[in-house]
Amino acid sequence: MPPSHSVQAPVVVLGGGPVGMVTALALARYDIGVVVLEQGHDEVRSEWRGSTVHPPTLELLDELDLAAPVLAEAVRVRRLDYRDLELTESAQFSYDLLEGETRYPFRLQYEQYKLVRQLRRAVAETPNVDLRFGHEVVGLRQDDTGVELEVAVDGGRRTVSCHWAVAADGAHSIARKLLDVPFPGFTYPSMSLVVATPFRFEDAVPDLSEVGYWSGPRGRFSLIRTPDIWRAALSTNTGVDDEPSTGTHPDFLAAVELLLGSPTPPDGLLPLHQHQMYRSHQRLAGSFRIGRVLLAGDAAHLSSTTGGMGLNSGIHDAMAVAAALAESDQETATTAYAQRRRSIAERFVQPTTTENRTSADAADLAGRRERLVRLRAVADNAEEARAYLRRVSMLGIQH
Repeated sequence: MPPSHSVQAPVVVLGGGPVGMVTALALARYDIGVVVLEQGHDEVRSEWRGSTVHPPTLELLDELDLAAPVLAEAVRVRRLDYRDLELTESAQFSYDLLEGETRYPFRLQYEQYKLVRQLRRAVAETPNVDLRFGHEVVGLRQDDTGVELEVAVDGGRRTVSCHWAVAADGAHSIARKLLDVPFPGFTYPSMSLVVATPFRFEDAVPDLSEVGYWSGPRGRFSLIRTPDIWRAALSTNTGVDDEPSTGTHPDFLAAVELLLGSPTPPDGLLPLHQHQMYRSHQRLAGSFRIGRVLLAGDAAHLSSTTGGMGLNSGIHDAMAVAAALAESDQETATTAYAQRRRSIAERFVQPTTTENRTSADAADLAGRRERLVRLRAVADNAEEARAYLRRVSMLGIQH
């Protein structure tokens, strides 16, 4: 079927998630017209996926006048805890050490779906952003002057033309596949699990922080407080090609039993609002710029969720790519964007998240104790603790 009619814009953003929305809003601040093509519809499902907002990300959201509404709803984390399900050793890092380093010396927990809703409301109020749902990109052609996208919509075809395209269309990026961009890396051999429950862990676990990274005999167990619910994330013994077990995963039940020091509460007392298995990856696109198409967020790089860097680095990409497209010499600026953001992903985000995942998943008792003792020594030294918090908070690498 031939194209029904065409649409033209200076920039087209593929993907209506957090990275695509931030890109569009930032471009609008530079008075650059943008069309956003989102394959799905306008409903944002309540899923407890990413929820961490690090200090530099909040600073970037502040540039879009979005820090205040996020702060009004989010959980502020003042202390980062490392503990073990069987050992008494622990380490605590106070975010007060970041006073003077950032306007926001704390970490936020704010569900990704709520952030997307905030961003979409802001986009709806922005005149030079045209957000289109139900638009599936099925073809892509480009030359030295622009990009032409073939889009399936309402049973027909439409051509969307632009000077530049930003692919913020997630881990399964259509743009990346249409351009045959290599996406090397690896998938972790076992499945991860995210569970959301309103069970009041704070009443059952002494001195429980809003964010705790627990080690244990079956690997990592992260327990994070979000505005509405507790969110647990853990590695499991289920292989990526295995048939998932039915019912509540036994690794989650075993971890909760150790955490509480008593048998797991009956299902009625431990209600699960989400119980979702997922694959974890470490992957990096061969290039973040292919002609006049720029990759950002999960379309460009995937990392382990441990430490909450995926969403944050994607938002950093978004602000950086918009700034590059606002430069008078777009050719030079977009090349620099692609090189710098890929370097940050390769040299910082991926090694840090790999180390986070590897160390937290270690099940050997002696190794777990040694790790906590080492972390405690860092936490007890103010300068070392500040440097550690700067690194895990991604301070200094947002641009």
